[in-house]
Amino acid sequence: MIKAFLFDYDGVITKGVDVSIPAQRLAKRADISVDEASDIIKIIWNDYSTGKSSKDEMWSRIEMELGKHIADHKRDIWFGWNDLKPINSMLELIHKLKAKNYPVGLVSNVFQETAELIRLNGGYENFDFTILSCEVGARKPDPLMYQSAMKYLSNIKANEVMFFDDRQHCIDGAKEFGLNTFLVTNHNELIMQVNRIVKQR
Repeated sequence: MIKAFLFDYDGVITKGVDVSIPAQRLAKRADISVDEASDIIKIIWNDYSTGKSSKDEMWSRIEMELGKHIADHKRDIWFGWNDLKPINSMLELIHKLKAKNYPVGLVSNVFQETAELIRLNGGYENFDFTILSCEVGARKPDPLMYQSAMKYLSNIKANEVMFFDDRQHCIDGAKEFGLNTFLVTNHNELIMQVNRIVKQR
């Protein structure tokens, strides 16, 4: 029996962003190709999303790779709140689960500045707890992310938790950890799956 729910954020709670946009913006601001910008973002991605480098350190590394300075007013390459707003159907689903006393947590790979933006605008307030890569120091599918979530679910076993993510490698990691999983490709299917689980309670 499922006793708790865990959700990813982008692409699950939200409609999902175009992950190529930051590279497109960096390419334009630095006057390089999108492929070159994408390669640079890949270099800084892991350390920045796990909190191992600060915003200033991240930009220093980008500038080192570019061989040029990027002025502060040109550093707005990441996503804004309009890109990261939860969709209404998912907010309604979370409220329904909480009304039925299911614990509902968030497990997300995210930069510190993006997490701060989401938190400032109330994007995390609907969850009982949030597990963020920039705070844990690891990224999904690292088992530490799922272990961190389970610490909030006392007296609940991994096989009693359902986890939703839109990335196959994160689903694979969660499944290996022992969670029940659902790969999100369509929000309507996600909602139907949750409703089926709730009816079985």
